Amino acid sequence: MSEKTKNKETETKADPPKKNEGEKEKLEKKMLYCFDTSLEETSEKEVEVEKEVEVEKDVEVKRRRKNKETGKMENVAVIEKRKTKEKKLVKETREVSEEKPYRILIKKPNRTQLEDGDMFYSLQLNKFIKQGLMTKAMLSKQYSDLGGTFTKEQQEYYGEIYSKYYQKLTQVQRFSVKTEDELSESQKSRLESAMGELAILRKQITEYESSQSMLFEHTADVKSRNKAIMWYIVNLSHFIEGDEDEFEVVPLFDGATYEQKYDSYRAMEEDEDPLYIKVIDKISSIITIWYMSGVQNAKDIDEYLDEIDGDSEEEEALEDEEELLEEV
Repeated sequence: MSEKTKNKETETKADPPKKNEGEKEKLEKKMLYCFDTSLEETSEKEVEVEKEVEVEKDVEVKRRRKNKETGKMENVAVIEKRKTKEKKLVKETREVSEEKPYRILIKKPNRTQLEDGDMFYSLQLNKFIKQGLMTKAMLSKQYSDLGGTFTKEQQEYYGEIYSKYYQKLTQVQRFSVKTEDELSESQKSRLESAMGELAILRKQITEYESSQSMLFEHTADVKSRNKAIMWYIVNLSHFIEGDEDEFEVVPLFDGATYEQKYDSYRAMEEDEDPLYIKVIDKISSIITIWYMSGVQNAKDIDEYLDEIDGDSEEEEALEDEEELLEEV
């Protein structure tokens, strides 16, 4: 394991005190998503091994000696020190490889974090616009004015569903601050309704943008969205090391500000930190699903992940089929 991960506990001494097992379940209810992983770690440990060692023992042996009284030679038993070999358990320091468990926790953003995330997106959007990038709306209008693929009706349609989508997404995210037990029946009903509408709007946007993906890829909106997703990745990702009853929740990325956490992200990437390499793809997928869809529980996220895996398998199968056809 790299020095980055090894020193994680040392660098976070100011974190809250360790919690006991009884609080772990309560803690995880407040999480957006949790999953387990493990790393093979090598450490030096004192182990008992059976070895053949040389020891000195008192041994009874027979000696021929002359009896002073009779003058005859006799066999006499005497005790002598002799070196002998025998098997014994001895302690040795050896390198031992073990699978160390980790629990990855992706926290639900609280109200302050949601507001900070929205502000971060807005700042990034303004920055990219000032740098000369167009927004999706600007690009749509430009293509329409030039007689391109975007008609006036498409512009209006797209603008309307995108506006509705972000309104519903914001509404769902506000509800996500509370756990299911903390929501009233009225709030649960409104959340369920908003989730249903959000799913329909998301599908409409996906269908519309799929044919225009290359055009939208370098717009200010998309780049700002990707930056906002990164903001949530570095701020919401945490882990618990080991499986002891006493545990401590540690931020995956060090730092008090986004800039410091992002520097930590890049350092772990460059150093090929084993824990980072093992979990970053899944963390990125989960937070992207949450940000883009508004889903608020692990079950719904798992459905999206299964769908992504299914699409990947279909693509691999098609690629294999194409390779076979080319060979023929």
